[in-house]
Amino acid sequence: MSDRFVLSLGWCKSCLVLNDQLQVTNELPSLNRPVPDFLSVRGAEASQVKLKELRTSLEDADKPLPQLVSCCRTFDQAQALLKMIDLITEKSMQGTVAVTAGRGRGKSAALGLATAAAIHVGLNNIFVTSPSPENLSTFFEFVFKGFDALEYEEQNDYEIIQSTNAEFGDAVVRINVFRDYRQTVQVSVFPVSLSLPS
Repeated sequence: MSDRFVLSLGWCKSCLVLNDQLQVTNELPSLNRPVPDFLSVRGAEASQVKLKELRTSLEDADKPLPQLVSCCRTFDQAQALLKMIDLITEKSMQGTVAVTAGRGRGKSAALGLATAAAIHVGLNNIFVTSPSPENLSTFFEFVFKGFDALEYEEQNDYEIIQSTNAEFGDAVVRINVFRDYRQTVQVSVFPVSLSLPS
């Protein structure tokens, strides 16, 4: 078998590799990396189809649903976002949503988009806790992506406050929103002071 052919199998989405006992495996001895698992690739494709169908079904929905779901990268992330938006729009403050997933699965992104939704529907004060503001960079990145999707403009609709504490670098510690009335998204880190500018 030529090396070039074996390498091409490493990029093939529908490659099925069998060992000497005719069992499905995801490794080729002459390939340095595993071959993509056929079933996981199929599952990922099915998830993307579901996400596309969800986006299509929400096209005529009221703001912020279609705008924020369009920022999601996976179907599971979109489902988590929709559950959080359901709770936010209920405004009874009686529910709790727990988002759990492995590292790198989009939890911070979904929470950031849900925070943009909370601001859009009129919640005034949103507090985010973290051992350090530096840990919230993805969260704030997706708050801003949500704001962009909802047509909020920096300086006209909100301002970004960054930490003056050298220990935290230029981490975002507060967002002041003043589009319709004053709203705040603020980091709460205990017991360390954030050194917010006045």
